[in-house]
Amino acid sequence: MSPPAKKVCFASGSGNSGDKSEMDPEVAKKLFKEGAAVVLIDVPPGTEFGIDINSWNIGDKFMGIKMIPPGIHFVYYSSVNVSQRTVAPRTGFFHNFSRGEVLVRRWSRETEEIVDNVSPEDQERVRGDMKNIDKCLGVYPYQTWKKWISLSDQITEATLSRLEPTNNKNICSVSDLIPPQEGSQKATTADDDGGDPRLPVLVSRPGSNIRYTQLSDKKYPQGSTPSDITRHSMDGTFQLSMLVTSLEKLYGDAVSSSMSHQNVATEVLAEIQFSFLCFLVGMNQDSFEQWKKLVTMMCCCDEGMVKYADLFSKFVNMLYFQMQEVPSDFFVDIVSSDNFLCNCLNTLFSNGKTNLDVNSQLKQKLTRFESNVNKKFGWDFSQDLDEDAPVVVNIENV
Repeated sequence: MSPPAKKVCFASGSGNSGDKSEMDPEVAKKLFKEGAAVVLIDVPPGTEFGIDINSWNIGDKFMGIKMIPPGIHFVYYSSVNVSQRTVAPRTGFFHNFSRGEVLVRRWSRETEEIVDNVSPEDQERVRGDMKNIDKCLGVYPYQTWKKWISLSDQITEATLSRLEPTNNKNICSVSDLIPPQEGSQKATTADDDGGDPRLPVLVSRPGSNIRYTQLSDKKYPQGSTPSDITRHSMDGTFQLSMLVTSLEKLYGDAVSSSMSHQNVATEVLAEIQFSFLCFLVGMNQDSFEQWKKLVTMMCCCDEGMVKYADLFSKFVNMLYFQMQEVPSDFFVDIVSSDNFLCNCLNTLFSNGKTNLDVNSQLKQKLTRFESNVNKKFGWDFSQDLDEDAPVVVNIENV
C-alpha cells in the first residue's frame, strides 16, 4: 500500500526539493521569518523522509525541513537498506509547530528510529547554528499546504492528546507485537482465527496503539418497539448521538485542560481526519478500519442530517477533499475493495434526496458531491438497484 505522496530525491548537497522557486516572494519572506523547522541529526542517506503529503529519499547532507507553516503536521520516515533495496515499515508522529520553532530529533542506529533523545545542550547548539545548518535544510513544499489543510483542519492539540499512542506518540504502519506478559489478558491465537496454530501468540505492546473511540454496539435505545428497532437499525443517528455524548462526557471531565473547551461535534470530524491521514500517509491499517466505521456511521444517518446539519455540511466537505487527494486506482484497490464506500455514498445521497427536512444548502452540496464522485470514479448513483449499490460505469463510454 503506497500513499499518494510526492516523491522527490534530495540532492546530496543542499537537499532542496526545488519548490522554493514556485513560492510567492512575500510568502517566502514571511515563512523564512515565522516558519518552523525540523532538524534531524545523523539520519542515514537514502532514508525515506516525509512531512504531510510530501516525501523524499534524502541525500548525504540532508538535515531536515525549514519554512514549515505553523500548525499541526505529520512527520514520517522509513529506514532504507540501499544495498538490498529494502524499505522498513513507516513510522511517523504528529507535531503542532509554533511560529519559528526548531524541533530537533536524532537518528538512533540501534533501533533505526528518529528519537526525541537530544540533550538540552545539543538542542541549544543546533538552534544557535541555524545559519550554517540552513543550507542543509529542504524547503517545505508550500504549494501543497492548502491540500494538507483541507485534510487536517479539524485536528487540534486536544485531538492529538486524546488519540495518540501513550508511549512515544509514534504511529507505525506495522503493529509493535510482543509475547503476552504474565497476568495480562491472553491474545487470540492463530488457531482461534483459523490460522496456523504453530504461530506464536503475540499482543500489541502496551501504549503503542492509537486510542480510537469505540463506537457503541447499541443501534437503538433501550425499550424500543420492534418498529423503532427496525428504524434505528437502518439509521446511524442513534450511534452518532452516543458517540457525541461520550465525547461530551470526556471533554466535560477534562477540567482545566486543552480539551475542556473542545467543540464535540467538530471532534467527530477530527477523528475521521486523523484516522484517514494515519491510513493514507501513515499506512496504518487499524486507522483504515476506524475511518471505515466512522464513514459508514455518518453516511447511514437520516435523522442525523437534520439534527446535526452543520456537522454533516462539514462532513461532506471533508469527504470531498479526502476523495480528491487519493488516486482513483488507490480507491479501487483499497477503499472500494468490498464496495463499502459505494454503498455508503449511495445511502448518503439517497437520504439527502428523500428526507424532506434536510435543509436546502445541504441538499445542494450533496448533489454537487454526487456529481463529482460520478465524474471522478464513474460511480453512478442514479439508478434503482436490487442490492442498494451503485453501478460502476466505464467513464470512457460516458
